Amino acid sequence: MRKQWWIPVLVIIFFCVESQFVNFIPTRLFSQYWIVVPRFLFLLLIFITIYYDKKLGLIYALITGLVMDIVFIDILGIYLFWYPVTIYLVSKLMKNWHANLFIVAFVSLLAITLVEFGIYGVFSILQIANMPLKFFVFHRLFPTLGANLAFYILFSYSLKKYFTRLRKIRSEEEGMFQS
Repeated sequence: MRKQWWIPVLVIIFFCVESQFVNFIPTRLFSQYWIVVPRFLFLLLIFITIYYDKKLGLIYALITGLVMDIVFIDILGIYLFWYPVTIYLVSKLMKNWHANLFIVAFVSLLAITLVEFGIYGVFSILQIANMPLKFFVFHRLFPTLGANLAFYILFSYSLKKYFTRLRKIRSEEEGMFQS
């Protein structure tokens, strides 16, 4: 029971790390024209959804989407829409696929791509961002996918192990009260 209380703590830690990531990465690692957007919190939401609980993943996507809108941009609803919608699509997609780390990596990159294009589309429609599509793809999307893939490679095994253990503990606790 106690282990599941670490999920909100993890969400807060990932939110803080994601927001401060750019401050701690040496600028010489990336070209001056690259825009790297860490989506570490979003990857955590994907892991919660796939390996622990779909409903809880969707709830956290709603909450963190709202917080991202409040903290990072002045327009409410962009992250509040794209995070839950993408997490929902991931949960539906993973019903048909085996949840091994290679498939989850592919689905995670696909989900990050959807979120990035969604946010880019909204910003383009509202004329907040005047970035051409080709520039967006080569200077923002690809570096973002690369950085998030590196993060995924570093932390995916431990996150999968943690959330599958939590799911097992939860199912055992539910089983105790069923009889």
